[in-house]
Amino acid sequence: MDEEIDLNELRSYLEGQADLGGYDLVLDEPWALQKPSKLPHSAPAPVRAMPTIAPQPGADQGPALVMSSQPVPSRASSQPAASFAQSVSTPAFGGVMPAPRPVKKTVSAFESADSLNAFYEIIAKESVYAGAQSIARYEGPEHPQLLLLFDAPRADIPSGQFLASPTGEMLVRLFASLHVEQSNIGVAFFYKSTMSRNLPPLLETALRKMLAKELSFIAPQTMVTFGEPLFHQIFGKGKNFNDCAGSDMDFNGVKTTSLVDAFAMAGDKQLKWVTWKVHIPRGTYFKA
Repeated sequence: MDEEIDLNELRSYLEGQADLGGYDLVLDEPWALQKPSKLPHSAPAPVRAMPTIAPQPGADQGPALVMSSQPVPSRASSQPAASFAQSVSTPAFGGVMPAPRPVKKTVSAFESADSLNAFYEIIAKESVYAGAQSIARYEGPEHPQLLLLFDAPRADIPSGQFLASPTGEMLVRLFASLHVEQSNIGVAFFYKSTMSRNLPPLLETALRKMLAKELSFIAPQTMVTFGEPLFHQIFGKGKNFNDCAGSDMDFNGVKTTSLVDAFAMAGDKQLKWVTWKVHIPRGTYFKA
């Protein structure tokens, strides 16, 4: 006769793991688990106005203090002040002030673009993209809720198909848990051709100006950049990526935050955990 197996102990152990610590395990995609809230959301407490104290009629307010707005200089101090004012007001160079030198502001051709398509046609002719067969254009809806910005397109992902790639699908699931649907996500690139070398500082400056103009047409609600190199290209070298990742920032009037490299995150459970548990909770742009 087979001995009957009692599974009560095993069941109790597994339930304890799920209740106490199972939610915090390092899973493949920690945002895929949504722990339901057992407490109803309470309405915010009303803000009490601070009482104001008005002066009682007839109350003694004290003697009024009248100050003269015209100070009376003494005879001893008036003469040095007058001579100093005369020396300042007297122009040099024989009474002729030098004319100010005009400051020439260089205006790039793409800054006069009146549409997104015109913008791409103009920058394709810029020396930045000399020799490039094509440039990567924005892909996504008009005025997206979320814009994903990457450093450059990848040769192994067809144009316009980023969200259908494994990394793109991972990000779609991530932001779906943050209440952003795929139909409200757009994709753009800082450098719009495949990149095989580091960008020099002068080129980064030109690309930032191009990005600012591009964003004026796309007009996203929020932008997310990925990777530490792109973070420094956007915000400069004076900020620390580890300290700023996930926090509320701003680029040219667009709410912006930065996360770790998405392609590295796709193959690293620990990076996913840090993104979900540490970086995203730092800011206020997304709420799980």
